[in-house]
Amino acid sequence: MVLGFLVLLVYWLAGEALSQWIGWPIPGNVVGLVLLWITLTLLKKVPQPVAEASKMLIRYLTLLFVPAGVGLIEHWDRLMANGHWMLLIIAISTVLAALAMIATFKLFRVNAS
Repeated sequence: MVLGFLVLLVYWLAGEALSQWIGWPIPGNVVGLVLLWITLTLLKKVPQPVAEASKMLIRYLTLLFVPAGVGLIEHWDRLMANGHWMLLIIAISTVLAALAMIATFKLFRVNAS
C-alpha cells in the first residue's frame, strides 16, 4: 500500500511541477490526476498497489468535506447575502457538466458486440 501512496504522491507532485512550469491556471492536483488517468488508460488496468491505496483513500473521503462545512459557517453572512446567486451558478454548472459528460460518452461510445 505504501508503494501505491508513493505513486499517487509522485503524480500529484508531477502535476504541481508541470502546472507551475507551464504557468497554467489549472491546479497542479488536477493536472496530476489527468496524468494518472492517461497512464492508467494506456496500461488498461490499475496496478494493485494503486488500487489498494485508492480504496483506502476513498474510505476516508468524507473527512475532506469537513473543511468545506467549516468554511460555510465561517462565511455565513456572504452565503445569506449572495446565496441565491451561488445556487443559480451551481445549478447551471451542474447541468453543463452533465451535458458535457453525456457528449463525451456519446463521442467515445464503444459497441459491446
